[in-house]
Amino acid sequence: MKLYLIRHGETDANRILGHGVSGPMHDEPVTFKSGDDTNIALNIYGRAQAGEAAQELPSSIDAIYSAPLIRVKETAEIIAKAKNIEVSKIEFRNELIEYHQGSMEGLSSEEKKSMLKEGQSWGSGLLCEYDYTPWGGDNWKTIFTRLNAFFGELKKHSAEETIVCVTSGGVIRMAYKILLSEKSPGITKHVTIKNGSVHEFII
Repeated sequence: MKLYLIRHGETDANRILGHGVSGPMHDEPVTFKSGDDTNIALNIYGRAQAGEAAQELPSSIDAIYSAPLIRVKETAEIIAKAKNIEVSKIEFRNELIEYHQGSMEGLSSEEKKSMLKEGQSWGSGLLCEYDYTPWGGDNWKTIFTRLNAFFGELKKHSAEETIVCVTSGGVIRMAYKILLSEKSPGITKHVTIKNGSVHEFII
């Protein structure tokens, strides 16, 4: 089975917090400031990235899954329309939701560091070894467990099927850990996951 994981398009949260985003700010009203809820819509760049991601996908798609977060849902809908798939066919799955950082959510790295006590750390997102439970968020084991279970479900599909999952960067990085770290230890820290990027796996 071919599995395509797609990171949602850019949001103003990605741009303001410096999540791998560069270039000039768009001319639309900015919908995010540090500390706000990150569950927001795509910006103009993000909508374009979703359309570009659709062009990288095969013409025939058997199923499309999406996290229910606003930015991911919007990306999935743009992709579905571009591939002539009814939006109502998108299946929303909580297993594809990005990990939450609790009271650190929506803060810059500098702001997050200011909340730490001596000797305290939230771990590493690149290594998929984070733990935000001291701040009311998720740890990597929770995300690993629920995503691994979801992949187990997907493996029941026919080997000839093509499945698309629209999600977030942290979930895609965890997918590399689940699916490839045995063959390539430490792969997660070497993977670049840009907004709108498409990642193909055979499972």
